[in-house]
Amino acid sequence: MAVSFPAAYNWRVVTTLYGPDSYRRLKKLNELINFFIQKRGAYSHERLSLESDEDFQRLRSFVSTSSMFGPKKLLVLDNPFEYSGTRELKRILRDNTDTSDTNIIINTEKKFGPPLKFLTEPPNVFHEFRKLESAELNKFIKTEASRLDVELTPSDVTKIKEVFGSDTWRIVTELEQLTLAKNANIGDGEEKIDYFSNINDIKQGKTVGQRLIALEKLVSGARYDAERLFNGLAFRLSNESEADTYADYNAATRAGRLDYEEVLVAIALGLRFDPLDW
Repeated sequence: MAVSFPAAYNWRVVTTLYGPDSYRRLKKLNELINFFIQKRGAYSHERLSLESDEDFQRLRSFVSTSSMFGPKKLLVLDNPFEYSGTRELKRILRDNTDTSDTNIIINTEKKFGPPLKFLTEPPNVFHEFRKLESAELNKFIKTEASRLDVELTPSDVTKIKEVFGSDTWRIVTELEQLTLAKNANIGDGEEKIDYFSNINDIKQGKTVGQRLIALEKLVSGARYDAERLFNGLAFRLSNESEADTYADYNAATRAGRLDYEEVLVAIALGLRFDPLDW
């Protein structure tokens, strides 16, 4: 789908992409990079993380040096507010607002203070990517499912939120896996095997039988990879004790003491691995 950008996306502005939702933030970043390079003709472009004074000198050189091919340049700064020289960085950002043909895009998870408030004011452009909740999260899941040609019922959407919360990276990853595996999600008798429902049954099933049946459907019916199932089960654990148990199981598989198939059976049986028994 083509991405349209408002007229505000011209040269001589600083565009800030801020917030904890890194999936949507990086998606927007990639859209903007492509937009400025392909549509607006940025002849010179650079991407810096400002991890050292040397990086800062590269930044200073880039914004002050004219391009031999043309005046338009694009600079992407990743998490620049981790850098100690904030005052000098502020000066460069302010000097490049509406005074040059360099467009700067800031990609940051860290919030910046009042001295940099001008980044949120016109002509600069500011986008916040907070964690999605409620109706906005529902809309995101449905939109991504539609993009990936995955059919979801309202119950599926609820299950996805229960398992992955607002972690948009994990949500999209699981939807992508469902796309790849949808032809394998048919078990004996053409019974559709619901991934999220069975994951929840393994984690929260009241009886051993219910948990083992759910595991059998995912492993033998839908043929999901055992390590992937373990990672799905290990996400959004309910308490510290459960987290410790999964960490011990993971360490045991890494050390070759157990394989993931054995771990899944142990989880379904309600066993608790003790690393002292190694």
